[in-house]
Amino acid sequence: MRALLPLLLPPLLLGAAPTTDETLRVAVLSDFNGSYGNTTYPAALSHSVGQIVEDWKPDAVLSAGDLIAGQKARLTDAQVQAMWAAFDREVHAPLRRAGLPFGFTLGNHDASLARDRREAAAYWRAHPPALTFLDRSAFPFRFSFLLRASGRSLFVASLDASSPDLSADQRGWLAAQLAAPQAKAAGARIVLGHLPLAGISREKNRPGEVIRGAVPLREVMERGRVLAYISGHQAAYYPGRLGRLNVFASGGIGGRDYVGYPGTARSTLSLLTFDLRAGTATFRTVDAETGAEVATASLPARIHGLGGPVTRVEALR
Repeated sequence: MRALLPLLLPPLLLGAAPTTDETLRVAVLSDFNGSYGNTTYPAALSHSVGQIVEDWKPDAVLSAGDLIAGQKARLTDAQVQAMWAAFDREVHAPLRRAGLPFGFTLGNHDASLARDRREAAAYWRAHPPALTFLDRSAFPFRFSFLLRASGRSLFVASLDASSPDLSADQRGWLAAQLAAPQAKAAGARIVLGHLPLAGISREKNRPGEVIRGAVPLREVMERGRVLAYISGHQAAYYPGRLGRLNVFASGGIGGRDYVGYPGTARSTLSLLTFDLRAGTATFRTVDAETGAEVATASLPARIHGLGGPVTRVEALR
């Protein structure tokens, strides 16, 4: 099938946009780890961080995980520590210097093995992000926080979805977080989790690569009036709808083909603009390799993956 081509727009349109007191602009950058044990990142990541810091200048940055390239038992503690040092040098430190809060969820390459979880916890204890936490009792694996725009706020819950098995305890925690006064008062609510609720990419469209028994989790989010579940792992950008929930597959650096659409892989970086008065969001996404904007209309109208289908959306409402 013919590859889907991005729409080229003038560079000026990809820069910072005017905002209001009720608007919050959030960059989304996920799945940029290299091969197992790598302490270097692809050039597209450096370009993406530069675009965020120098051009977009958002209010915050979110990531749906796979920040480092762990998940191999043969890696030593020193190797995992070196990968976190590289992440700090290439990603987190530049964002800190720019005054950009960084919210995240941990991926399978960050937090699958006991050693990886220990080192992830050590890194984030030493480098806590500048977030307004609501619950950080299980940080960095599960936590909630607010991002503020003047008098309004965006509520964000980060799940431990680094594996396909999400416990009933986590669903209960999320339901309680969404029922809290700060979440109810927020202009919008989103949830971060690494594994998606349904398959998007051909290579990852199989059991173990999506959350098992995802329907009860989706229902918790639907009842809690969550605007979107933002996921990673499949490295295929796709803004969609599953049931009554928006699901935003954030893509990554080094993308994968969509289910049923060979030749469509691309690296991506997204900018979400939340209207906290209306409780909605718009988005634009660029090819992280070329800088060309990815037109939403160029994406498949529907993805028939495991747990789907997921239907394309033009905005989050």
